[in-house]
Amino acid sequence: MGSHNILDIAHVSFLDIIRASIVQLGAAATKGIMIRNAIGAAEKIPEVAFDTLDDFVTSIDSAANPVTQVEGKAVHYGKGLFGLPVCPFAASISDYKQVYGGLPDDYHKITDDFNREGKVTSDLKVGHGAGVSPFCSVHQPLRGALRDRISIGGKSISILQLGCKSGSGEKGLAQQWIDETEFTVEEVNKVLDDNMCCYAIKVEA
Repeated sequence: MGSHNILDIAHVSFLDIIRASIVQLGAAATKGIMIRNAIGAAEKIPEVAFDTLDDFVTSIDSAANPVTQVEGKAVHYGKGLFGLPVCPFAASISDYKQVYGGLPDDYHKITDDFNREGKVTSDLKVGHGAGVSPFCSVHQPLRGALRDRISIGGKSISILQLGCKSGSGEKGLAQQWIDETEFTVEEVNKVLDDNMCCYAIKVEA
């Protein structure tokens, strides 16, 4: 007998609900629902105060870090620049493709809408070119909204989505957010060579 992967039907159902929502409500409305759900989830994460950025980074290994809790362990490249090696939706995408053979054609409509300038995405500093799949509409706002649950040295923080890489290797960069950091496009691209996501954490003055 050949080997078979055990499917997570919750993954498959979630992705198919998104497909159905695009058909029934449209891409913009579906994206809005995904973002609101992500922000709502972030609001449930307990607040955590770190003394220094180094303490924040150290907490990643123990999963006591709020960001780690929602996306897995990131790699710190120094000065608040992070790379995430594994997309948290990778397993969901794999399960869906195993059942349906590929992702729905309409999925790109959510990605396109997420990358357009908008009030919510501007406030959270996500999208604006950094979206490479519809699931970025959940993942990036969820992480971005965690800024309100984290303080470093008694100060608030910003979490800026600098870039992302699709499963096929296509990179998407948010020049607007890169310009708000001390990092260059070249540095972001280098992080994305080995990661699926690149973001920066800034401690506000």
